[in-house]
Amino acid sequence: MRNYCGTPRETIPFKIMDFFVDIYANIFYKKRKLAAINHDAPRILIASLGHLGDALTVTYMFPLIKKTYPNATIDLLTAEWCEPVNLHNPYINQTIYINHLQTNRRKISRWEKLKDFYRTFREALPALCKANYDYYIDIRYTNAVAHFVLPFINVKKAYGFSRRALGGLLDKEFDVPTHEFHHFDMYFMLLREIGVKGTFTDIEPYFSIPEGVIFEKVQEKIGLANDPFFMLFPEAGGKRRQLSVAFWAKLVEQILNENTINVLLCGQNSMSKQILNLVADNCKNKVIDTSAKINIHEIAVLSQNAKFAVTLDSFPEHLCCIFCKTITIYKGAGLPFFPLANFPVYLIHNHKPSIGLPFERKNVEVIYQDNVENESVKELITNIFHDEI
Repeated sequence: MRNYCGTPRETIPFKIMDFFVDIYANIFYKKRKLAAINHDAPRILIASLGHLGDALTVTYMFPLIKKTYPNATIDLLTAEWCEPVNLHNPYINQTIYINHLQTNRRKISRWEKLKDFYRTFREALPALCKANYDYYIDIRYTNAVAHFVLPFINVKKAYGFSRRALGGLLDKEFDVPTHEFHHFDMYFMLLREIGVKGTFTDIEPYFSIPEGVIFEKVQEKIGLANDPFFMLFPEAGGKRRQLSVAFWAKLVEQILNENTINVLLCGQNSMSKQILNLVADNCKNKVIDTSAKINIHEIAVLSQNAKFAVTLDSFPEHLCCIFCKTITIYKGAGLPFFPLANFPVYLIHNHKPSIGLPFERKNVEVIYQDNVENESVKELITNIFHDEI
């Protein structure tokens, strides 16, 4: 009995679809003739059709795979918007792109997203069909699973989650625990099936920066002097996880008034400009708005030189904590997305189910607040700055 994820409006179509998929899989697909798995040099297809945060953290699997299988070939199936994360990754043999309509955040109609999905699927098929894979692993346990590619490719063993349908195409389908868990727990669950073992202490976060991206060039590009600075990322993937521009403006004022430091406002939309407009005039000369002016690799270089990054639960959090101390605020999210960091992280959240749960990354200090958008949180953050700078 599969435990589907979603509302009845979503899960009823899943059940109907899976009725026919299971018939097809049992009569045809699972009776395919397969050669023996190459344990010395396996070819592995990792599927991750999510967003930038998923794209980054899934790469932390690759060194673990290579440690077990030094001669393994890793192909990655991901979305085009994740290209900057994977473009310079030394562990990837080839990256194949499919833009799943369920995770497509581009400002286009659903019909346009469907056409984009179909276009990228058609373009991906030749590369997928050409390879002979020993293993397929799909890390997605919510929406946008990639199991639909399995009938079109040669793969000996396929592992993934069944709660968003098409589980009948997998050689072993998994469900998720009923208790709170970290998303990398799910990765480990899949990795164990291919003989790769590890714990949270074995994860070594990394991000590859091209040689031509250097701090001095980025400084010149954004007009940043040789003064101490921190980076503020006020945006998140969903509006429900964001805080008000008034909260951020007051926080910026408090930090700048109490510390000799500048701030880089970072993002992709007009939110940074709105924050800057609310900041008091005596602080504005210490604020640089970099929104839509710097790319992911430039953000990484800046974070290497920053005193702190202040973020929400979003991709910048996972990227910056590789390179610098980070303060992050989780509004409505908890343990599943806690950061895997190289530097200390101060994590403020309002997720009651995550209160007191153990997290094996010892450099993450977790602080619960009923309301993450109030004066006590601003005071807490400014005190961290005062103690650390």
